[in-house]
Amino acid sequence: MAKTDIIRQLSEHFRRQNIRRVVVLTDENVEKYYPDYFSELSEMVSMDKIVLPIGEHTKSIDSAIQIWQYLAEKQYDRDTFLLNFGGGMVCDLGGFVASTYKRGIRFANVPTTLLAMIDAAVGGKTGVNMQRLKNVVGTFYFPDIQLSADVSLLDTLPQEEIYSGFGELVKYALIGSAELFHELCQSDVFPVIKPEYVDFCIKFKQEVVEKDPKDQDFRHILNFGHTFGHAIESYCAEKGFPIAHGLAVAQGLYYECLLSAKLGYLSQEEWHQIAEFLAKHFEIMPITDKIMPKLLHYMQNDKKNQHEEINFTLLDRIGHATYNHQIQDSTLFNL
Repeated sequence: MAKTDIIRQLSEHFRRQNIRRVVVLTDENVEKYYPDYFSELSEMVSMDKIVLPIGEHTKSIDSAIQIWQYLAEKQYDRDTFLLNFGGGMVCDLGGFVASTYKRGIRFANVPTTLLAMIDAAVGGKTGVNMQRLKNVVGTFYFPDIQLSADVSLLDTLPQEEIYSGFGELVKYALIGSAELFHELCQSDVFPVIKPEYVDFCIKFKQEVVEKDPKDQDFRHILNFGHTFGHAIESYCAEKGFPIAHGLAVAQGLYYECLLSAKLGYLSQEEWHQIAEFLAKHFEIMPITDKIMPKLLHYMQNDKKNQHEEINFTLLDRIGHATYNHQIQDSTLFNL
């Protein structure tokens, strides 16, 4: 899809819903490249804009408070529409603000990164970080309209952001499509962005979310790679060398596939195939006995845990995951 499709979908939605006031929430990077992306809509609605500093540190309760205060000072009411235009940070934070301001206002996401297109902008999860814990405060709150992805927005992304999105894309392949994973393995170019890859991930996640919108059971398969991944992300931030979310997830995929193989769920043949692929395309941080206690600390605060035990999604074959595995600390230390 292209920009014209986004504008058309929004125009039709605003007309149907009689929306008159729109606030665009974005960040400094997106504003620099796409300052007039929604200019055509200003002919039919009153438009305002909030521009946030870039970086994961912005996804905080303090930022939410500042946005709430701005909206209140401008006397925006419950008929206001919030349009989140940015990457995962903007989508997560903006969704959280929308779900809480005036007890809920309508919103939509226009994701500008590959990671946001296939993850943050789909599924109705909102959130902010607290004390280096990822998304520990948040809500379930679905967009008023699920817009198409404008893949042309990816043209201005730095290479690291493309790799970050591909970390999440590989997750979808591992849990949902052996065919896609093998296609990625055989590609001479990496990372390569094909619109059909983006479409597959969005459709797969939507189907999962429809079955389990409040993340009570089946939706846990989407957590594959994220238990280790979030811990690695938090550890790196603590040590002063922050890592992009999708790159941390790629490392999480590596270690959770290793765990799957160690516990006998995943065959050694498929484990070696996955390990070779991930190690070829992503930097995998060695986990030493010194690092593991720190990672365990973050895992023990993971919101997916049950009965005070760390909860994992594991792979039983390429293209299929199983969920709700409570793993003992001793098992993790013996990886």
